[in-house]
Amino acid sequence: MRGFVVFREKLSLARKGTPPAWALLALAASVVVYLGVRGLTKPSMVDLVVYRAEGAAVAAGVDLYGPLATPHNLPATYPPFAALLFTVLILPPYEALRLTVIGLNIALLLVVALLSCRLAGIDGRRRTTVAVVVTAVGMWAEPVFTTFRYGQINLLLLALVLADFTRPATARTRGFALGIAAGMKVTPGIFVLYLLLTRRFREAAVATVTFAATVLVGVLALPDASRRFWGELVWDADRVGRLENAANQSIRGLVVRITHTREPDKAWLLLVAVVAVAGLACAVFAHRRLGDRWGLPVCAMTGLLMAPIAWTHHWVWCVPIAVLLWADARRALAAVAVFWTFAVWAVPHVPYVELDFAPWQTALSAWYILFGLGFLAFAAWQARRAARPAAAVLVPRRSAAPVSGSRAP
Repeated sequence: MRGFVVFREKLSLARKGTPPAWALLALAASVVVYLGVRGLTKPSMVDLVVYRAEGAAVAAGVDLYGPLATPHNLPATYPPFAALLFTVLILPPYEALRLTVIGLNIALLLVVALLSCRLAGIDGRRRTTVAVVVTAVGMWAEPVFTTFRYGQINLLLLALVLADFTRPATARTRGFALGIAAGMKVTPGIFVLYLLLTRRFREAAVATVTFAATVLVGVLALPDASRRFWGELVWDADRVGRLENAANQSIRGLVVRITHTREPDKAWLLLVAVVAVAGLACAVFAHRRLGDRWGLPVCAMTGLLMAPIAWTHHWVWCVPIAVLLWADARRALAAVAVFWTFAVWAVPHVPYVELDFAPWQTALSAWYILFGLGFLAFAAWQARRAARPAAAVLVPRRSAAPVSGSRAP
């Protein structure tokens, strides 16, 4: 009898957490329309092809970082640990793999939306409703749409980072998922620095040890590839792509387009260092006053801006930021509309042409960069207005008063 009562209570809680029918219908309609658009455009999922080729190279025992059977001779750019994981991609037929990856990316977007709501302090049924709506709308944000189009792993990495930072602060394994993400693609390592700067040394240590374990696994399984990647290729930005490419939404990419040369004056590159220092300082300040719900996205924006190359599909952090602004600062929510405009594709994406952009073309090719800089400034302003430091990393909105200077949903 007691077991039945417990089951009924759990069922009642599950029903309370179920989003309304209109939200589910909106998501279903969005998925159907997306699949229709995808069927008409037939995207190549070129990055998925590269991942599969990396897995095939590992399985065949050939040079991972040599020529691969990929479109446009695209090379492997991820650590050996990622290539080891990619071996599972060679198991199913390619068409079945494409369909599976589409479904997984849609599911990952929903997971990211749920974790973003948790990071922003949105709870209860409201969390699931907002997450479903964000998934339906988020599919059409250019970074997400392009991630789907290329078969990229950006949403997986984002989900790993968000999962780590939305766990209870006392969780002993907090940092593990971050270490795995950094092992798959080095760039999430900036969040380890964020942990250190915010004096969370245990979490930073767990992430660092986990990352080191992924490197060790790569060394043991692929010693030659590991030696080449960590000793040489990890520093080679040219291997990743053309710096001047209009899809490169980083400070360095913008500087190259402004100066019309791949080797700009060193004084220009100081701008990258200034943004990096200012951005990390802003992330620490935002964490101190408002917790990770602001500090983490600020750190992410800083990492994208300071990277040599930050492709448009790397900016999937627009999803957590949209949720955050909806929860805390709706007056600024309209700013994220830039990610739904596809404006960065309104200029040519042709080798050498981007080095000769007119001023208006250069401006169009900098929309995400301008948003990132504006978000850093806005976050600093929000943190400055906060009356007191955040009491915890996650503050459920039903049980705590809104932080001064923010808007409770």
